[in-house]
Amino acid sequence: MTERIKARLVYDTKAQPLSPGVRAVVQRARRVLYAADETELVLQITPDRQADRLKLAGQVLDEGMPIEGAAVALHGPAEPVQQETDEDGEFLISSLLKGEYCLEVGTQARVLSVAPLDIE
Repeated sequence: MTERIKARLVYDTKAQPLSPGVRAVVQRARRVLYAADETELVLQITPDRQADRLKLAGQVLDEGMPIEGAAVALHGPAEPVQQETDEDGEFLISSLLKGEYCLEVGTQARVLSVAPLDIE
């Protein structure tokens, strides 16, 4: 049986303001890092082509090495999305509605759960 672990939030640029005197001309991408034991989940949330949509890019690492073939499942306001990570441990989900999601990443060792994940 695969172990299920709730990933803990390590870092979120949404909570980190820009340094004094630094200006942003365009909307910055939001970067988020989650961890559970030796497994890390690096996420980046960026605007998509449509104004009300966003893209979620991610990478799954175990002991610093990318995990190919990890099962990625995203559930929320839109239709559920399921993908597998590529050889670099990366995935990309585009055209997401803003809202609250549950993200699960299944590796051979464990299933990481990130909930709630605010895509905004």
